[in-house]
Amino acid sequence: MAKIVWFLVAFTYHVFVCLGNSQELDGYQKVRQLKSTLMEKYSNQLIPRKSLSDKVIVRVSPYIDLLLDFNENVGTFSVIVRFKLMWDDHLIKWNVTENNIYVIYFPVEEVWLPKMMIRNTIEKRSIFTFDDRLDQKTTYVSHSYDGYASVKAGGIVEAICITSMYYFPFDSHVCTIELYFEGNQVYIGDYTYGDQTKPALQGFTPHDGWDITNVTAVQDDYDRATYNLQIKLERKPLFLFVSLVLPVLLVGFVNIFVFCLPIESGERISLSVTLFLTFVVIMTMVDENLPESSEVSIFILILLLKVIISVLTTVMAIITISLYYRHDDIKIIEKKSLLKLFACAQICRHKGKVKDEQTSQTPLPSTAGYNMGWKEIVQMIDRFCLVVLGLEFVCEIIAVLILLRGRELS
Repeated sequence: MAKIVWFLVAFTYHVFVCLGNSQELDGYQKVRQLKSTLMEKYSNQLIPRKSLSDKVIVRVSPYIDLLLDFNENVGTFSVIVRFKLMWDDHLIKWNVTENNIYVIYFPVEEVWLPKMMIRNTIEKRSIFTFDDRLDQKTTYVSHSYDGYASVKAGGIVEAICITSMYYFPFDSHVCTIELYFEGNQVYIGDYTYGDQTKPALQGFTPHDGWDITNVTAVQDDYDRATYNLQIKLERKPLFLFVSLVLPVLLVGFVNIFVFCLPIESGERISLSVTLFLTFVVIMTMVDENLPESSEVSIFILILLLKVIISVLTTVMAIITISLYYRHDDIKIIEKKSLLKLFACAQICRHKGKVKDEQTSQTPLPSTAGYNMGWKEIVQMIDRFCLVVLGLEFVCEIIAVLILLRGRELS
């Protein structure tokens, strides 16, 4: 009795397995037969329309995976980007109720594809960039029973980008991938354009030096077969701010204290020359990293101003030392020079210190009678230079704030 039971169990198992395999084989044969039927009168050389005068509307969805490089000097950028192309194929349709098949995949070589090209690329023009022959054979076009077709293509795109270094190192750039379809009857769908930032950056891997903050598809006013993908790149300024901007500000701040050093120390000229050489070195480093352009960066103008101020500081340091060691027998007020201005200022300052009770009893000292030494003139020059350098440093801070503000508005 036990043997009969085990025999019935084994027999039932084999029956169900065979029926399942038969159904799977039947489904496989149905797909093959349907593909064969659909491709009998199909040509991938003609647009998938019953009337060849009809238009094919293609919808495009970009997906940016990685920013490889952005070279401001050369004016190029490289990204790994994929494009999903979607269109309606009027010739590959079937009744889903007859075979219960919803989607069929065709190799890209067997069906019609919209040929999308890149206008401003440096190397490959087509978006269908296959790694090898195997990659090409295993790339498929998805076709639904209702005629909806789609394919994903892309790879490394290296294109030309017009850069603007006006707000360096807080700059941002808008780079464009100019795409177009070859063929007179292929056009871009209107609802493809607009802000694509959120879907395009779903799988984006962050870059060390740049952020992609916006992705926008822009329509050409005169050509509906053109698709311009604008990618906004913003520099991550923390590294350059710490290694470049902050040292310039700190060295500029130290430059103020050149005239605080006592002349007797003998270090005034050496400090001013050292600061001048520092600005020259920084300006050379920045100039090597910026592209040759007629547009000058605000930061370059700040550095140029710092070099000029440093030169004037060195000159004034030499002049003050020369005046400091002059003999007091040389009358200042008799010299026909700009030193009269400082002499008169010192005299007025001396008059202001005279007490009221002395003023009522004795006459005020005249300009000719007041005996002023060269050391006092040098002190006046030092105070004046300190005020000028302090105002110049405040202007530098304002310029940096303008750079930051320009980054926010751009």
